[in-house]
Amino acid sequence: MTTSTPPRPVVRTGPSPTSGRGERRAAEGSFHLPPDQAAHVPPSGPEHAVPVDPRAWAVRIGGLVLFAVLAMLMVAYPMGPVFSAKAQVDLTRQLQSDVSEAYGAANDSLDGASAPTRALPVGSPVALLQVSRLGEQQAVVEGAGPAQTRDGVAHVAGTPAPGQPGNAVLVGRRTAFGGPFGDLTSLRPGDPVLVLTAQGRSVYQVTTVTHGRVDDTVYDPSDDDRLTLLSSDSALPWSGTQGVTVVATLKGKPFVPTPQNGFSPELDGRHADPTAWPLLLLEVLALAGGVVGAVVAYRRWSRPMAYLVTTPPLVALVVFTALTATRLLPGWA
Repeated sequence: MTTSTPPRPVVRTGPSPTSGRGERRAAEGSFHLPPDQAAHVPPSGPEHAVPVDPRAWAVRIGGLVLFAVLAMLMVAYPMGPVFSAKAQVDLTRQLQSDVSEAYGAANDSLDGASAPTRALPVGSPVALLQVSRLGEQQAVVEGAGPAQTRDGVAHVAGTPAPGQPGNAVLVGRRTAFGGPFGDLTSLRPGDPVLVLTAQGRSVYQVTTVTHGRVDDTVYDPSDDDRLTLLSSDSALPWSGTQGVTVVATLKGKPFVPTPQNGFSPELDGRHADPTAWPLLLLEVLALAGGVVGAVVAYRRWSRPMAYLVTTPPLVALVVFTALTATRLLPGWA
């Protein structure tokens, strides 16, 4: 009789099928980054915030300041003559109209034209100035602040009008906005200076041309009837002390004096205009808002559309801001 031997149990040394399926299911339910990518994940939390680089901010601020300075220089020098020429056309037309009305009234009246009873508003035309060595004639504007000398030669408020008794003072820029008095140093004693106002024509003759420090005495009344021409003598646009002074004496009798505005340091040609700060601040804020709006437009719209919509207002804001900034420099620069 044969005895059967029971089968031996098989011992498996590898992983069981069930355990493998469980591990696969566990792996499918979770996500693991490769080691080379996991190393680049920045830690979170306020204690791991990215530090601000002060040098980067300094570069940004420095770039904005440089852009502002360059914009102001572009407006004052390369573009300045364009603004000045436009203003000269308007001032000359207005003055010619005033002169025509004055001469028309003189022809209609046996007593002649009556003298003005009120001072001219700041910014209005006063006279036409013709100096052969300086080139074309200039329309003279009332008030010699930085905003007025952008338009051309300016009459210092508080001094007599050209052609009237005393010391009439005119200020012109040396280089900026066309520099109408840029060649003032070329004048020589004996050169004629012609002035035309609503009262008539006056002829002056240059007597002295001096360089050096200019103080308030240059605006003082004089015993003789003279015309004083002032401009900066410094290459630095912020200089308000070194100037060129040309004195010309009147040939013939002066006209009847008329009321004049009061003297103000902000309107003497040598000082900046502090009243420009509030307007400049508003324009800077508007420009900053325009830049932010342009950034948003470039992100949401197509590039051509964003360019067409944002460029014109941004250019206008830059020009207006730069024009206001020039008022922070002396009016004779």
